[in-house]
Amino acid sequence: MKKEKLKKILKSDKLPIIIFMAIITVLHIFIQKNNDDIFFSQQASNGGELLNYLTFRYNNWSSRIVIEGVLVTFCEFLPIELWKIANIGMYGLLIYSISKLFINENKQKLTWILVICLIFIPKNALCEAGWMATMNNYLWVAATGLYAMIPIKKLINNEKINIIQAISFIISAIYACNQEQMAGIMFLIYTYFMIYLIKNKKCKPIAFIMYIIILVSLVFILTCPGNANRKISEEKTWYPNFSDTSIIIKLEQGLTSMMDYVIKDERAIFVGFVLLIAYIMLKSNKGLQYKVLGVSPIILDVLFGEYLRIFPQYADTKYGITLTIKFLVYALILFNILLCLYNIFCKGKEKSLLNYSPIFIYLVGIVSRYIMAFSPTIYASGERTAFFWYLSIIVLIILLLKEKILKKENNYGKI
Repeated sequence: MKKEKLKKILKSDKLPIIIFMAIITVLHIFIQKNNDDIFFSQQASNGGELLNYLTFRYNNWSSRIVIEGVLVTFCEFLPIELWKIANIGMYGLLIYSISKLFINENKQKLTWILVICLIFIPKNALCEAGWMATMNNYLWVAATGLYAMIPIKKLINNEKINIIQAISFIISAIYACNQEQMAGIMFLIYTYFMIYLIKNKKCKPIAFIMYIIILVSLVFILTCPGNANRKISEEKTWYPNFSDTSIIIKLEQGLTSMMDYVIKDERAIFVGFVLLIAYIMLKSNKGLQYKVLGVSPIILDVLFGEYLRIFPQYADTKYGITLTIKFLVYALILFNILLCLYNIFCKGKEKSLLNYSPIFIYLVGIVSRYIMAFSPTIYASGERTAFFWYLSIIVLIILLLKEKILKKENNYGKI
């Protein structure tokens, strides 16, 4: 009986989640407040009341009043142990949401891949501004944002959504869309799939409610006086003359700053992603041109990454010919990946929004970080702003494995 129970546990798709959560729980023992966590631990008492603080922030600094309201509450009024429990829970919600959206077969193998990829998310993306501040603004936003996308999957598959679920989706969307990057991501995702739902007569009231929340959040962000005031202040502090920088330079810096993280700093998630693409393309029965395209991203990644490490004087240049060279190489890598994904997922298949969803996920991931090109904190905000891009790469790794490695017969009509 014990052997049978052990075999059942070892075969369970919950095993990788249990092990991951155990590792995360142990790591959380050592987390302490630092950097911005200290700042947020003193604001409500200094301002008199939490509402006064949030009003001041809205008028002078940020539209993230929902996120900061939660953050200040945890930082200032509650023991850090409660935040640790909540943060571990957000990791659980993130795994649940990704699994619900993208893992419907080979669950244990794909869940192992998911948790391993999450472990390899760079530490900088998790704690640059302080553990609590960074996690609440990125991990929590990602977890609630992905959870708020589950209604799309349910409606596509004709699954019912009860009132409790609907309320939880709405609350998650309100929190997630209070962050500018996620609000943009949610807008793109919901717009894309609303077209499909309406066209196929699958759209339900919950989809319209979620879409309204997203639109209201975007208007709230765009009209917030604090965001405009912060941009002026941050330009003086972090990037003088940002407003006078040409749009071409901004576009170059947006791409190079994003790709520097994965090429110059050699992030394992990206290396694994392009290696997987190369393997799939090489194993295909298509011609040499197809195979060369498949290996080009990893070759360019390794060669140009080594060049930047050997000649570090060229690695951080923000202007001039070096910036342009980096832009062209990085753009070529991203474009070749796009072509690879098209050939893997879409070529020869029926042209439908569902079939093109991996391409859309890839592009949305890039846009989520590229938008920093228009912020004076493009460099100061650091790697945490690439968190959503890393998640899109993780999702694509899962889709590549599911559709081309673990699945004998491809079915591109499912997401």
